[in-house]
This record gives sequence, structure tokens and C-alpha cells, in this order.
Amino acid sequence: MICQICKKNEATVTIVKLIGLYKTELHVCKECAQCLLGETISSFSFSQYNMNEILDNLLDTFGKYEKAENLVKLSNEMNCPDCHMTYNEFIQSGKLGCSQCYEYFRKQLKPILGRLHGHLQHIGKVPLDIKERFHKLKRIKKFKNELQQAVLREEYEKAAKLRDLIIEEEKTFKNGNNE
Repeated sequence: MICQICKKNEATVTIVKLIGLYKTELHVCKECAQCLLGETISSFSFSQYNMNEILDNLLDTFGKYEKAENLVKLSNEMNCPDCHMTYNEFIQSGKLGCSQCYEYFRKQLKPILGRLHGHLQHIGKVPLDIKERFHKLKRIKKFKNELQQAVLREEYEKAAKLRDLIIEEEKTFKNGNNE
């Protein structure tokens, strides 16, 4: 397997991240692993200092290996309007100051979160009732898009059927919310 970072060398190290029941793997070569993790990893000790240093190295390295068009240059004066935390403070601590930081530093966090978690959208467990409502809303949206396309193509019979489907789906959605 080829290294997922440099895409040149053979991947000999697997970095595994477990969050609850979800596992993300990153296959890297020895050189990229040293860049990511530094010299702080030993099979016998994981002190808090080492973990902070590992996180710092990971955050720094993600920026190094991003494609040039994805790199976002930050001004030293950029800070969250709510808690006034700067991006550099986040890089140093590995922690955001408040919930607004996620919005404010969105462009900078997207590549980091994508690399850390393997995806940018929540794919974990969702309560069943919310999941069903979400699927109904998604289906209604799909029918509305199809309806719009049918009208543009002047397929009025198909459009009428889609309109009826939308009305029926919206009724069941509203009835499900009232219970």
C-alpha cells in the first residue's frame, strides 16, 4: 500500500483513531509517520506532554501536506469574535475556545477535520425518529427537484404525479410531527 500523505513510499505504519465504535485508519510511510508524530511515540510511555506534542505535530503536518490551492493563509490578527481566540492559539493548544470558533475558522478546520476523521459530515448514530423525519424531508426535496425538471421538460403528466406524491409525503410528515 502507498503512503496516503506523500503518495510515494510504501506505507509501513498504520495510525488508528478510535472514537466510540468508529475506527479511522491512516496508512503512512516511516518518514511521514515521523513528521506526523515526531519522536514522541514509544511503545511504553504516553504522557500528557507527549500527547500534546503529537497533536501539535499532527496539526502542523496537515498544513504542510495540503495541496497549494487548499492552503488558507491566516493573518495573525484573525480571532474569534466571541471568545477572541486566535487560530495560532488553537494550533498551540489543540482546543477551540467556543462553539463560534467552528464557524469562524471553518475554512481552516475543514482540511484538518477531514484528515482526522476521514469525513466532514456526522455519520454516527442518530435517534430513529429523527432519522425517519430526515429521510422524509430528503425524499420530499428529491420529488420537488424532479417536479421542477419535469415542468422544464414540459412533462406535465409526470409533474402532476410528482405534485401528488409531494402533497402526500408532506401530509405524512406533518402528521408524524404532531404525534
